Amino acid sequence: MAKAAEIFETLQQMQMFSSLTRTELASIMDKISIKGFAKNEVILYEEDTNSCMYMILSGKVKVVQAKEDGKEIILAIHKAKDSFGELSMIDCKTSPATVVAIEDTTVAMISSHNFHLIVYSQNKILDNVLRMLCHKLRESWDKIQMVNSKNAHQRVSMLFEQLSADHGEMTDEGLLLNLKLTHQVIADMTGLAREAVTRTLYVLQNKGEITIGKNKMIYLRNSTSAEI
Repeated sequence: MAKAAEIFETLQQMQMFSSLTRTELASIMDKISIKGFAKNEVILYEEDTNSCMYMILSGKVKVVQAKEDGKEIILAIHKAKDSFGELSMIDCKTSPATVVAIEDTTVAMISSHNFHLIVYSQNKILDNVLRMLCHKLRESWDKIQMVNSKNAHQRVSMLFEQLSADHGEMTDEGLLLNLKLTHQVIADMTGLAREAVTRTLYVLQNKGEITIGKNKMIYLRNSTSAEI
């Protein structure tokens, strides 16, 4: 687990605390607890009463919902410096999805009681929380637009564009999506059949819009929003 100094520096870079001085952040550190989760461990179950907000210090998690046929839909993938659970701190409702660590993950946790103490005592934090919720609302609109598309090429292309905002890293080979995106993961995120994803990736590669490295990582070469 990270040292206290490393945790402090990571928290200061998170949007929720980015406006605070070091002194202001230090004054609320006693209201934040740290916990580690192993790969594939469930952090939060769907429909559980969520009593904490979570901020990822290291690792990655996936946010999923189970369909009636037992298959899962991946709603989001969060990385270090992302957060989840803040909505339940405001409306006091249960978690709308299950959150699972997809690699060893360390999170900072703020209880509902401490969340309200912090937000109401620091206007700068309240402003940041509102911006965070607005950002997530806009992301939700983008995802709705994606899954409503009837064209598999458009769905996959829109997914890649959305992921590039948070997980893209510029390299000599193109914009790297720094995620392990198997065909099944892409299918779970777009609502497509795995076979449709495989066909779509083949077309995108042939058109030179993406390349897939030896490590199976995906590189975006140019815009992938064009119709087939």
